[in-house]
Amino acid sequence: MSVKRILFVDDQSSEADNLESIVKSLGDDWESEIVANGAHALEVLQRSACDVIVTEMKLPDMSGVDLLKKAIVHCPGSVRFILSGDSDRGQILQSAGSIHQFIAKPYPPAKFKAVLNSSLSLRQLLSNDTLQTRIASISSLPSPPEIYNSLVKELQSETASLQKIADLIRQDISITAKLLQIVNSAFFGLSSTVNNPLQAVNILGLETVKSLVMAAGIFNQFDDSKSSEFSINSIFNHSVAVGASARLFATALGLETKATEDSLLGGMLHDVGKLVMFTYFYTELDNAAKLARENSIPLHEAEKQIMGVTDAEIGAYLLSLWGIPDAILEAVALHYLPHKSTNPILDVLTCVHLAYAFNLEQDNDNTDPSRSALDLEYLQSLGIGDQIEDLRNLCMGAVT
Repeated sequence: MSVKRILFVDDQSSEADNLESIVKSLGDDWESEIVANGAHALEVLQRSACDVIVTEMKLPDMSGVDLLKKAIVHCPGSVRFILSGDSDRGQILQSAGSIHQFIAKPYPPAKFKAVLNSSLSLRQLLSNDTLQTRIASISSLPSPPEIYNSLVKELQSETASLQKIADLIRQDISITAKLLQIVNSAFFGLSSTVNNPLQAVNILGLETVKSLVMAAGIFNQFDDSKSSEFSINSIFNHSVAVGASARLFATALGLETKATEDSLLGGMLHDVGKLVMFTYFYTELDNAAKLARENSIPLHEAEKQIMGVTDAEIGAYLLSLWGIPDAILEAVALHYLPHKSTNPILDVLTCVHLAYAFNLEQDNDNTDPSRSALDLEYLQSLGIGDQIEDLRNLCMGAVT
């Protein structure tokens, strides 16, 4: 087994013992180096690429976010972590595309190693040859919505304001319409109608609106195909329901704010691979739907039999090309089979899986527990097996 390289960037003024413990816990499979500032880190990366880069949020000479953005030039395939006790939401908002994982301090070595292994396992899943062959056969892959990139750039500006963000969104008429459609849907349960982007930002907050703009921009890149089994509206409506429900579960289960917002985006994007299949592989997708119906098996199992990959894998691979954070990638990749996670904890994946399974029951009018898409073994391992009925009722109350 080849040795992997990991670079830690930390001034170690108060974390030396913890950092040394993490390095020791990694074992002989890892070659570790610790540097104290961003400039030194970039010198190291210029000499030799690293598989993983782990940095503090606040460094003596630059922010951890800025360092990781520069590191992408030297190591575009690296896994990039921020380890920090810092809660500056502004820097987190500015980090789109450069950070795979935020880990809050304190960070016990066992926890860090579990998260690291989970991230590497996710990349191994997405390096599947059949999956990459399928992706390579697509003539024109969807791209991150231009309005989303402009939104992130504006958030990085020192003069950013809610009004400027709203004005930026308003420039794209189709995304504004889609955004207002989502916000005013029953799933968000607002007491009054939202008529413009500024209202949406004021009521829901920047992070939520940023996620909704991403989802709206993605759906706007697809049109109805020749599929006889699916429509763009059916996938869109299901995705909005799953996103809203996932955020609801994250709040109910006590997840932190960022995980709650990631649950919304993960739920909204969980079917993005189905959009790709729906557009480029619609005959095979229809055949998979028919096979699933005839043999009473889940659609993803039928997709695997016919195409060699699932829509979840295709969706996660596409989003990985855009630099979407690991928590969301894992939720998209494993929302059918969360027990395959190498680091099963109560997190974004849990919320998206619950939302997907319960909304599927609602869509199919399924009241038979034996036909549920819930991964009961996984949920029981998290200690929430006895809460399933309460969570189901919470979801059903939100979507009726």
